[in-house]
Amino acid sequence: MTLPLAVIRYLAETIGGRGSCTPAVSRAGEYVHGVLRDLGTHEVRFEPFAGAASTYRPFMLAFLAAFAGSLLAFTGVGRLYLALGAVLNGLGAWAMLAEAEFAPHWAGWLIHHRPARNVCGVIRPAGTVTRRVVLCAHLDTHRTPVFYSSAGWQRLFGLLVAACLISMLAGTLVFAAGALLARVQLGWVGAGLLPFQGFALIMVAMADFTPFSPGANDNASGVGVILGLAGRLKEQPLRHTEVHLLFTDCEETGAWGMRAFLNQHARELGEDCLYVAIDQVGVGQLCYLLNDGLIFKHPTHPRALELARRARQSGGMKVKEIPGTAYTDALPATLRGRVALTLCTVPEGDAGASAHWHQMSDRFEVIDPQALAETEQFTWQVLQEVDGD
Repeated sequence: MTLPLAVIRYLAETIGGRGSCTPAVSRAGEYVHGVLRDLGTHEVRFEPFAGAASTYRPFMLAFLAAFAGSLLAFTGVGRLYLALGAVLNGLGAWAMLAEAEFAPHWAGWLIHHRPARNVCGVIRPAGTVTRRVVLCAHLDTHRTPVFYSSAGWQRLFGLLVAACLISMLAGTLVFAAGALLARVQLGWVGAGLLPFQGFALIMVAMADFTPFSPGANDNASGVGVILGLAGRLKEQPLRHTEVHLLFTDCEETGAWGMRAFLNQHARELGEDCLYVAIDQVGVGQLCYLLNDGLIFKHPTHPRALELARRARQSGGMKVKEIPGTAYTDALPATLRGRVALTLCTVPEGDAGASAHWHQMSDRFEVIDPQALAETEQFTWQVLQEVDGD
């Protein structure tokens, strides 16, 4: 069995679900730390940070605030209730948008952060260091709420989230207008907003009581590929490119691990450093993302796309360009103007169901060794492009 497959089997079967900030993800980090040391990687270390245990609690507070505001505007009589409805809907919209963009907001301030840690290592080049690359994969896995259980559910929940955001923005504007213009009858708009906000609130509240996915594809596959590359880089070091290996916790709850790494190392790594997030690469057709983000889609840095396209051409590989679905660990780097790229694989046909995304079926048996091999080879080609510049 190859090293990537052995890593995936250990993480998905021996450890299993690896929730953010849990003992299970800590065990995964210790395992990866040991593999890096066995490979002779330099500067192997843990880097602690304050992470988030749940991706749903900030959204739950946002939806709760909006629901309470719409309820007050609908049931209350007078401009004060409309004003409160506007404020609470505005707070909900702020929290939802800010959470999606990794920006500070009131709901985040109310949530207790927990200890977490990244695993890091460095592979030095044969010659003088003139370039740097960070290869990143997350160790933690997502919960398995019903709205990830099928492609239909995923589409429905996506529409619901969009409708809920629109309802909060509408509530803010309509209730504020009613309060300012003394049009108390506008409180009836709350009757139309409550179903969307209430259903979204119930969905995210229930999500935190579901089990964690075994995460073979998402994202033991990325961890396995990077460790496979680490072994290859030790045997065939690059000429002038220093490769940093980063295995993050809390990607699933807001990319906290990558944000902590950037806070600590982005300046020393330099603006030209390439960050490559390898995420869900065990099933389907190899792709790289043209943009990244949960609500707002942020374009991938032109330099990153240039390197990916050159690697595709020089390696003669079939690699697709696709838009992002959600966020990855590359997004915090992209938001800071850094050169960041995400690699993933997408199955043919019904991508959501066949990729077992955030489902209990995301087990070792679904992994395709060919997808892993193609990802490793393409990443290797990207490294050659960086090293040859």
